[in-house]
Amino acid sequence: MITSRENALLAYRHKKPEWIPNKNTDYSIVRPAAFLDRYQGTEVGLDGFGVEWTYEPDAKAPMPTPGKILFEEIEEWRDKVKIPDLNAIDWEKQSKKDLAHVKPGNLISILSLNGPFERMHACMSMPNALCALIEDPEECYEFAGAVADYKISYLPIIQKYYHADVFNLMDDYGSSDRMFMSPELWREIFKPHLKRIVEATHDYGMIYQHHSCGYIEPIIDELVEIGVDAIDPLQVMNVNIREFKNKYNDRLTFCGWFDNQGVFDRIGVTDEECYNETLNRVSALASDGNYIAYPITISERYREPYTQALADFNKHYN
Repeated sequence: MITSRENALLAYRHKKPEWIPNKNTDYSIVRPAAFLDRYQGTEVGLDGFGVEWTYEPDAKAPMPTPGKILFEEIEEWRDKVKIPDLNAIDWEKQSKKDLAHVKPGNLISILSLNGPFERMHACMSMPNALCALIEDPEECYEFAGAVADYKISYLPIIQKYYHADVFNLMDDYGSSDRMFMSPELWREIFKPHLKRIVEATHDYGMIYQHHSCGYIEPIIDELVEIGVDAIDPLQVMNVNIREFKNKYNDRLTFCGWFDNQGVFDRIGVTDEECYNETLNRVSALASDGNYIAYPITISERYREPYTQALADFNKHYN
């Protein structure tokens, strides 16, 4: 009997797993020194960059405090942003704390919050960041490069102290129906730095998984081109996943593709609806491998029927 980790790695290596991996049970998701990238409390506090966050009960997560920005114009970032000093952390002590919940036999996935674009609008607000992309793309490129360097500097620490299988960077590029920027601007400002992160992740022996909520269909080809190994959450309203799965089933692992807004997170949703949503989505994608059941939700309402549906599917998977 193989472990959950070994089974999930089959999916990441573009082979057919013995059962469809379940993010909720087969993974141990770890956020090394998460306080550096986002305030971790339930009130108000600062992250390692100096950004103030306020806990939002509806989102069940801290969000940048409205009206509290580090700078308004992108050219100010060098004077206003402090990049956290990773050498100041006792990583042997910190890693023991961060890894305390890891289950034996599970795959270890490092969740890294606030990629270059998310860090930009956390520091200067979304409206200012979107204006900066158009008005001063060169300085945005430099800022994104500094954040990418910071993320890359994490990788040898993760390799040494966390023994991770997957590096999962979060950088959302779109709303539910369109990208926040043109594909041309993404290609000019963010793609080169993301490529560096992906290549460094591979250099340190880890799988690179990219988290991007929202509509990113116009750049999926290019994510594959720069070596991204897996993408989540690929929400059903954002992508024609069958088209891309037919095209990249030997190069990309697909994580998710559930209807979060219409089913899992909908107020008043029933167990039957959650069960059927799970079974229908998994049945449509899992038969040819390269798929991981990877729900990203706010509500926990879906969890029991989702788990049952996935277990029922896996009974007959192989």
